[in-house]
Amino acid sequence: MIKRKAAFYLFILISVLVSCRKESINCGLDCGTQSEELLFQTGFNNTTVTSGEYDNENLSGTDPDYIDNSNWEEFKGNKKIGFVEIGYEDGEDNQRKASIVDDPDSAGNAVLKYQIFEPHIKEGTTNKGRIQLAIHDNICVKEIYQKVKLKLHPDLAYFLERSDRLYWFTLFEFWNNGAWTKEKNPFRVSVNLNKEEGIGSPLNFRVKSDFQKCRTCDWNEVWGETNNDFSLVFGEWMEIELYIQEGDENNGKFYMAVTPENGSKIVLFDINNTTQHPKEKCADGFTHFESMKMYLGEDDINYMKNATKNLVIFWDDWELYLNKKP
Repeated sequence: MIKRKAAFYLFILISVLVSCRKESINCGLDCGTQSEELLFQTGFNNTTVTSGEYDNENLSGTDPDYIDNSNWEEFKGNKKIGFVEIGYEDGEDNQRKASIVDDPDSAGNAVLKYQIFEPHIKEGTTNKGRIQLAIHDNICVKEIYQKVKLKLHPDLAYFLERSDRLYWFTLFEFWNNGAWTKEKNPFRVSVNLNKEEGIGSPLNFRVKSDFQKCRTCDWNEVWGETNNDFSLVFGEWMEIELYIQEGDENNGKFYMAVTPENGSKIVLFDINNTTQHPKEKCADGFTHFESMKMYLGEDDINYMKNATKNLVIFWDDWELYLNKKP
């Protein structure tokens, strides 16, 4: 009898734990007809960054260089968008900071600057660093298209002198079930800076999709590609064009192109594969995504910090659409 009771209570415990894993947040929601929509555009002129809840940053203002869709408050008020903020997760301004500054190479041109000074987030036995423009808790966001200019600080070329591999330096990330939301089947597609082992190995773009089997499990890669044809440039603008469409291995799509300053457009990735968890039965769009991100580990941050190098990236001229094809 005691063994049977123990087995019964164990069954109840397992059932409770399983039930805590929610279905996809917008599972079964009727999204209606999907049409092309310009959500927002800005060159960061007249943009103000102010401290908000949890020491994250709020963005406000209207860019006068655009006729419409350039007001931060109106963007945040779009019925498909949950909330928009600069997220850090933890830390103080002397550890990580997003700010609006003049382009160091073009006075009078406002840009968004990300800088990480030291690891500021505790995770297990190690630390990490994060700055991200988070667009979270979205509804019916199934196709995302964006353009944005990216400039890597010249000091980032110091990574070329390192023998270690660099694979965790995330710039963009799209979530089809978040890892922190208690949904089943967490899954993401992320774009990273990548460098293979060896001093002098080039920095390239890499895109991958991966998922977790449990909240504390390692991430398992589903597919990934590294573009070795385009080596990143430093201290110069690169226009990045991104497109992602929700779908399984037959219908999902990811596209990325780069246009270097004074150069021609180069298609880096044109991938037809799943952009949702392979076991997802109720895909509900990209409920969370980070359009501009800087996320990397302790060893990579300290490599730059110990050499007194600037771990800085700049962003400019951002356009964000739904349901627009590249």
